[in-house]
Amino acid sequence: MRGLLYILLCVVLPCIGMAAENIVFQLPTDNRALYSTGGDDYFMYVDRDFEGVKSTPWQGGTWGMVRNPFRASNGQIYYSRMHEGIDVKPIRRDANNEPLDDVRPVAPGIVAYVSADPRKSNYGRYIVIAHRLPEGTIYSLYAHLAAVSCREGQRVTPRDTIGTLGYSGVGLNKTRAHLHLEICLMINSSYDLIVTPPENKHGLFNGLNLVGFDGADVLLACKNGQPFSLSRYFNSLKEHYRVIVPRRGTMDLLRRHPFLYKGRWGQPARSLEIAFTQEGIPIAIYPSDKEVTTPAVVRCKPRPTLQQNVTVNRVKGSSKTAALTASGMRYINLFLWSRDTSDNQTP
Repeated sequence: MRGLLYILLCVVLPCIGMAAENIVFQLPTDNRALYSTGGDDYFMYVDRDFEGVKSTPWQGGTWGMVRNPFRASNGQIYYSRMHEGIDVKPIRRDANNEPLDDVRPVAPGIVAYVSADPRKSNYGRYIVIAHRLPEGTIYSLYAHLAAVSCREGQRVTPRDTIGTLGYSGVGLNKTRAHLHLEICLMINSSYDLIVTPPENKHGLFNGLNLVGFDGADVLLACKNGQPFSLSRYFNSLKEHYRVIVPRRGTMDLLRRHPFLYKGRWGQPARSLEIAFTQEGIPIAIYPSDKEVTTPAVVRCKPRPTLQQNVTVNRVKGSSKTAALTASGMRYINLFLWSRDTSDNQTP
């Protein structure tokens, strides 16, 4: 009952009266360099010490596998740590070097969650806003805030200020103050029942239940005023591995984003195959006639290093021996958990 009430308050009610619409995403601060020079004018650098060389690459503030470099057996440099958002540099500071930039929503929406206590998360103070697109609701997340100036349930637009850029959270200082912005899918709208307190302090809006895709891609796609198409963007992403899973009723993700399904609705399927990018974005779900009882990797693109180094430690081995890690199995199980396992006619 608590879980149903939570979903009603945090997911259903905020969307009542919020019509699905084509949305043009906009920049979250007054820093507009993404649309011009980009690079270190827009992204906050990271401190790096690799092979005895210290550097401050701005690329570490972009989205994707951009952190923890290592050199593979072919001599090429890869990165083993995922950064799910983009880090936006401040452009205004006071005499004490404190950042002053206002933070605004990237699109119209409803404030779904506010975590105002910086001690509760590595993200420090953060806000999650729900945006109802024709292809399903997606979320934007604003982290490391110095202050929050909005409330849950509030309708907001890109004209509103929701907080102040800062450096709350783990591992930050005043010099590297930035806005960490994520644009993401919710994996499971019952996450608060799957993972409960004290492990989960943030209900549905725990970072583990929000899978981020490249926020810079979204903002650049809308640069000239074009609405963002989630399906068109996901169709442009490249599959890296595919996992077959037993079918247990209608997958929660497909209820909310039916465009992901590449079969015919209403046609029975014994199992489903979920296609992922190497960063773990679910970009397509296919029906399968195979009978399986546990999730398993069915295909994986080769890399000149172990798969766990390039898949956020969700797949291990080589492309020929690819298998889910313990972390990968936990991740896949989030997709499978459902309140209703009685529906045998839809995916």
